[in-house]
Amino acid sequence: MALEGTLRDFSLADIFQLIGLQRKTGVLTLRSQEDVVTISFLDGKIVGADSLNKRLEDRLGQVLLKSKAISREALERALAVQRETLERLGHILLTHGFLTREELSKALQQQILQLIYRTFRWQDGDYHFAQEATVDYDQELVSPMPTESILMEGARMLDEWPIIEKKISDRTAVYVPTKAAEHVEVASEEDAEELIEFEFEQAPLPLPEAASAATIRVTPVEHHVLQLLTGANTVDDVVRASMYGEFDTCKAFYTLLNRGLIRRASRSELAQAQQAVILEEPVTEGERVGVPWLLALLAPLLAASLFLSTKNPANIIVGPTPSPLPHVVESASFVRMWGVVHVLHSVAHLTGSYPDSLAELTQQGFLSTSLLHDPWNQPYRYVLREHSLILAGDGPHRRPNPKLVIMQNLPSGPEALAGAKGVELLDR
Repeated sequence: MALEGTLRDFSLADIFQLIGLQRKTGVLTLRSQEDVVTISFLDGKIVGADSLNKRLEDRLGQVLLKSKAISREALERALAVQRETLERLGHILLTHGFLTREELSKALQQQILQLIYRTFRWQDGDYHFAQEATVDYDQELVSPMPTESILMEGARMLDEWPIIEKKISDRTAVYVPTKAAEHVEVASEEDAEELIEFEFEQAPLPLPEAASAATIRVTPVEHHVLQLLTGANTVDDVVRASMYGEFDTCKAFYTLLNRGLIRRASRSELAQAQQAVILEEPVTEGERVGVPWLLALLAPLLAASLFLSTKNPANIIVGPTPSPLPHVVESASFVRMWGVVHVLHSVAHLTGSYPDSLAELTQQGFLSTSLLHDPWNQPYRYVLREHSLILAGDGPHRRPNPKLVIMQNLPSGPEALAGAKGVELLDR
């Protein structure tokens, strides 16, 4: 059977249903601007899925980390073995006793499902099904999954995603728990089923009148999301860290927001949370090296940033602040920090990775040490996380200054992952 065309003409649900009803064996290839995904079928049941652009959250090691099946130390040891032997990560984890066969089987199923469910949201793309006599898959660890159950879950997601995305439109936003969230408890299994059946169309659920004393029941997913709200994590950060899938995590955000259990963080709360992250990192001093050639290339950009900065009291376009003199040095520090951030991004594009410390910028000749210090000769603090970076400066008395904090989310996608710090996950 040769089956190919575009998703505009033939939906993914129709394709799955046809393959399932006819109990076909082969590989379905889905292509879009976002990714290329292959899904393996055996007698109409799904036995595997793979992605060309292996997103970090889709990789087996990350799935195991989020489900707490293994520790990061165990994963790093397994990856070290994999780099030497080129064996599959799952086989290494089993033979070295890092996890049980049941845990690995569950993680593989979750990995397959989250890849498939993401394709259900594609608005456009091409498909091609190549029928085969048999397909290769790990028969000891993967149980064939009926397409009917996957189609039902996919249809539910398609119905509810637009409602969720309308409420949680900004995935870079940071949310924090409200006072009412101090009194939540995880509902029992029976009660959780009632909460899960919450209708999106209804009005926001009212909180108890005595919210200060009443107990509010939440589902395990909602409780898990509340625990991940550090004040610095964006919605995308929480989705990546969550042991549940993207859809369930975003739905929990929707319900928590609708029930008044979370709200968007204020600017001051964001600054305080980012400073707390920064202060956990040690300050590293740079070394003086030769001519910082990248600075010469970026000099016009740095000069323009200084002139056009809204914090610059000498900016004749925006106009001076009411009291310019007290802000002059602080503004100079802020603009210098933006220059360092631009250099960090440029280094990532040139070398393929973000530096682990600011000292590397001087060691590799990108910037001089003086530009990595504020006007009071105090070193800037820099933290590189898997999907974001933070740069912060102190005030004149070596006290953290909430106004001198820059946090940027690194762009998502396979091209960005190569430039982000984190565990190198080689296997699917």
